[in-house]
Amino acid sequence: MHDALAFLAGGGAMGERVRRHDWAATPFGPPETWPPSLRTIVSVVLNTDASATVMWGPELRLIYNDPYAETLAHRHPDALGRPIMEVWGETTRPLLASFEQVVETGKGFSGKGQELPLLRDGKWVTTLWNGTCSPIYGEEGSVAGLLSFALETTAQVAAEEERAAAEAERERLTAHLAEREAFLSGVLASSTDCIKILDLDGRLTYMTEGGQRVMEVSDFNAISGCPWPDFWEDAGNREAIAAIEAARRGEARNFIGKAATMQGNMRWWHVAVSPILGPDGLPDRILSVSRDISDLRASEEQRDHFVHLAENSSDFIGMMHPDGRLFYMNNAARRLVGLEHSSTSDLALSDFLPPDQVAAIERDVLPAVDRDGHWTGELRFRHFGTGEAIPVLSSIFPVTDADGSLIGYGSVTRDYRALKRAEDDLRYLNGELAHRLKNVLAVVQSISQQTLRNAPDLPHAAKALNARLVALGAATDVLTSNAWRSAELAEIAQRALVPHGAIGERILIDGPPVTLRSEVTVAFALALHELATNAAKYGALSNETGIVALSWSIDGAGPDAPFSFTWQERGGPPVSAPDRTGFGSTLIERSLRSYCGGTAATEYRPDGLLFQLRARLGDAALVGGN
Repeated sequence: MHDALAFLAGGGAMGERVRRHDWAATPFGPPETWPPSLRTIVSVVLNTDASATVMWGPELRLIYNDPYAETLAHRHPDALGRPIMEVWGETTRPLLASFEQVVETGKGFSGKGQELPLLRDGKWVTTLWNGTCSPIYGEEGSVAGLLSFALETTAQVAAEEERAAAEAERERLTAHLAEREAFLSGVLASSTDCIKILDLDGRLTYMTEGGQRVMEVSDFNAISGCPWPDFWEDAGNREAIAAIEAARRGEARNFIGKAATMQGNMRWWHVAVSPILGPDGLPDRILSVSRDISDLRASEEQRDHFVHLAENSSDFIGMMHPDGRLFYMNNAARRLVGLEHSSTSDLALSDFLPPDQVAAIERDVLPAVDRDGHWTGELRFRHFGTGEAIPVLSSIFPVTDADGSLIGYGSVTRDYRALKRAEDDLRYLNGELAHRLKNVLAVVQSISQQTLRNAPDLPHAAKALNARLVALGAATDVLTSNAWRSAELAEIAQRALVPHGAIGERILIDGPPVTLRSEVTVAFALALHELATNAAKYGALSNETGIVALSWSIDGAGPDAPFSFTWQERGGPPVSAPDRTGFGSTLIERSLRSYCGGTAATEYRPDGLLFQLRARLGDAALVGGN
């Protein structure tokens, strides 16, 4: 999928149908030409768990998700892209006037107990639904379509009728539902949301109509493309920059900061920033949801919106009475602590935390929330199924009703286990780095002692030592890029020999892929440096016609397979054995023989020097799962 269609990513079976649909043959036109408002709302609909549909254009043509497809039954998949009246016929006639009124006035509506006949298991049955319908504004500022969410309540109504005989249980559930409704009502009544889409550099690209009202934006074009962190002051600016950096890494982040509206009214905001993944699974854009926590206002539309966000958030969102008794948890909260199928009506704060942290919250955290309006810090939850301690980063804030009275405390909490594991990994890597550096220093010490011991004078010693340390540096460069675990022989050869001639012309390299062990990598790099230096001084690379052929081979498979490595010079000056064996020759033969555990020998043939190494593959290289 190319970038123009990235908004169609995901969405399950309907996402795939939407991507394959011939939209060019419909009034929608090709998806590449769809306006941003349609792109955004289609992306939301396809990737939500609720039954949702977009009704677009004058004919209210349908684009819907998997849950809505189940509602369509035999009408699916032919309903995709068709007008709603053609799909549902007279079934939807009672709602058509309401849909048209939303288009004309721009005001949405919600309904409960709507009867809808559906064909299920070959039989027509009457189902009951709760639904909402909201306008979708186009780029010209007029209503271009409608967004509808539906929730089937057939089973719920039937269950309530069956529970009529059990009055005591019904009253308990009613009280519990009333507390839940009071919580959601209180939260939504005291908050507003500004939803924005940013590019990966943190520049504003889209803001909802509601967000523009909250931020008192009269012309979004005037701020489109502006850096979002520039709207924040002091610590809020630093938090906004850090949140964007985290989103680029694929992480979500929450923070509280201070920012002014476009009319200069200073307000405090609670902000959630998260990445929007592209079709390749990498962050493509950034979603920012800001909630005004300085001037809480009651708004039915905002309450409905926050209910959707809370129930579908991946963060732990919970609510407790001032005395610590829990009366709300979203689905993500239940999953985090292993309560997916358990009742939470009798739980309290003390059930989630160890005693010392319960005492700390009562003593320090809640007073800080009352004083400062929020508290953010690390806690340890427990998993109710396994007993596992779960490190979390929690933000706690007060929640009030429409009159401003405290009804409890809310918490938005994120699983911190991945970060803790990363910290442990970092400590391990630091220890491993120290170990590797000690090994390198030991090699440097050995090279220095041998070079100084065999050099005729200090200038020669300095030159030879410098060249050998450069070769060692090239080897450690390769090891560093591979986390000090291994390196490819071909890469070692390329780095060691490229300063001495044109690879592929005067220096020929040939051999299958071989991943050397880390300790063998250093030995090979230093040996190749010595061979190339000698060839440039006395051998095939000292004239204009000589050639060096470097090759290696593996005979068979597995760690016992014979591994052969050959350095062959041809076309250089006549070769004769030296009067004495220098440190370079010793390094070439002994170091490779020592590390690889095989045989290494140099032959001074008249037509050119020949060096050969024979060893077990498993002693020189990584094999299979090693």
